Amino acid sequence: MNHTRNANEFDAIVVGSGPAGATVARELSKRKKRVLIVERGASAPIKEGFLPAMRMFNAVSVGENLTTANAFTTGGTTAIYFAVSGFPPLQSFLSLGIDLSSELEEVKQELPLAVLPDEVASYQARKVRESALALGYQWKKSPMLVDQAKCRTGYNFDAKWNARSYLQEAVDEGATLITHARVIKVLVESGKAIGVEYKLQNGSNESGVRQAFATKTILAAGVLESPTILRATGMRNVINSGFYCCPTFALFGLAPGMEGGDNFMGSMGGELEDGIALGDANPARTIYRMFMIGNGRFSRAFQHHKSIGVAVKVQEGLSGGLQEDGRYYKKLKKEDFLKLKKGEEAARRIIENAGGKRIFKSRLSAAQTGGTIRIKEHLDVNLQTEYTNLHVCDGAVLPENLKVPPTLPLICLGKYLANRMSPVL
Repeated sequence: MNHTRNANEFDAIVVGSGPAGATVARELSKRKKRVLIVERGASAPIKEGFLPAMRMFNAVSVGENLTTANAFTTGGTTAIYFAVSGFPPLQSFLSLGIDLSSELEEVKQELPLAVLPDEVASYQARKVRESALALGYQWKKSPMLVDQAKCRTGYNFDAKWNARSYLQEAVDEGATLITHARVIKVLVESGKAIGVEYKLQNGSNESGVRQAFATKTILAAGVLESPTILRATGMRNVINSGFYCCPTFALFGLAPGMEGGDNFMGSMGGELEDGIALGDANPARTIYRMFMIGNGRFSRAFQHHKSIGVAVKVQEGLSGGLQEDGRYYKKLKKEDFLKLKKGEEAARRIIENAGGKRIFKSRLSAAQTGGTIRIKEHLDVNLQTEYTNLHVCDGAVLPENLKVPPTLPLICLGKYLANRMSPVL
């Protein structure tokens, strides 16, 4: 390395503090490795409400009338997620040469992972399930990352697991955390990653370029950000097969006489054929109001108690890409819209059967992006790129056949990478 060894040098630099990044940092710090975590967002307290959400919320366009939401904050998107979880498809990862079985068992012991009892679900959620089952649709509960000890009286926003808990453990073990820092590129010397370049941000202003050095660099900046950093570093072949985005929307009706309450949205649902998924779309009151205002339905913002909703999500193939100006592009195909239409028809039947009227459809959005960086194509089984000591561990590397929410698979991947990395640090 052509630099002076000083306090700015670490065993590992982790870019991003979402579920994967926080897990890697925690695991390495527990093993007494010197870790630097570089996070683009802040560490403001996480509260349920419009203003707190807007301070960290970031919407990114990924195609024609398609945006996806992430969060610039410590803990990443776990600050705004619904806590819905699902087990990583072990066989799919095994086909890529990655065995997550031991990591999954470890995670099961550590995290509050279980389906929620009926008494935690709102009346709307139970009514949707009753209607779906009566119409012959499958409707099952999903495992949730929720501390049920905090839900004795029902829904509790603070009961949702957040990656900040792992991040705090890393800091308690000696890791260094830098917030408001945007990584520009990875520093590479003779084909090896040696650190990162970043800028500190103060509002709309940025400081000059700073550098930090490490034996290992782990990009966990997110599905859309990590490819951009790799492009700036010199890897031009990322996103050469496109990406997936799981287009989604929700239908909402009003059921006269219903007295609904707050709810962990998405805690149950079912799957139709052809990769069409339906789910409970009955959020807590605060989230519901934000959603209605965001969709221009101001008159409905205060009718949460009699609202009843069903979400529709479809899986589509890899397509689109990343332009030279850093913007993503994608165009859904005819078969994707046919799937969305089929899901809409089923969701409408469920709502109408539950007594819902005056049904409207929310804007189409991208629920879950991925496939931008591929194992066996851009990464080896150690999640290492063509540059030695540069690894990627975030939603960008998840396979396109993943049918579960990404949080739990990412935590398992973070543990897997730390286990692979520790002996050589």
